[in-house]
Amino acid sequence: MATSVLYQSIELLSQEKGIDPGIVVGAVEEAIALATRKYYKTQENMRGELNKETGAITAYIYKTVVADAAEVEDPLNQITLEEANELAPGAEVGSEIRLYRDTSPLGRIAAQLAKQVIFQKVRRQGSAGRRFQGRAGTGVQSFSIGSP
Repeated sequence: MATSVLYQSIELLSQEKGIDPGIVVGAVEEAIALATRKYYKTQENMRGELNKETGAITAYIYKTVVADAAEVEDPLNQITLEEANELAPGAEVGSEIRLYRDTSPLGRIAAQLAKQVIFQKVRRQGSAGRRFQGRAGTGVQSFSIGSP
């Protein structure tokens, strides 16, 4: 299984910083969702996805399927069964459907946002790792204040 240049770069960065590549991938996906949400000026439930093999970055809106219009409490994040079946035949009440959101117009802004999110996560993970490095096998002391 071949991996994309982007994923290989993520693995290299992860090795250099001593953190799990999944954390960096998660940061990339989080940044794409954030940039897409910002670009489209929406608060919809959005998730970014990074394809390991191709390096393709995509964003999807996730909506929960409800029986009918009377049950829709949050139009941004819910969709009626009828509407859902038009978009994804076979959808069921309570399930989630995902709708593709174009990320091609994001450009430089998305790249900058992704860079900030990635560096923030890497810095946070790196400092946490250094704090406990070399302490494997040592005991942890704790205490509780208040009622059990």
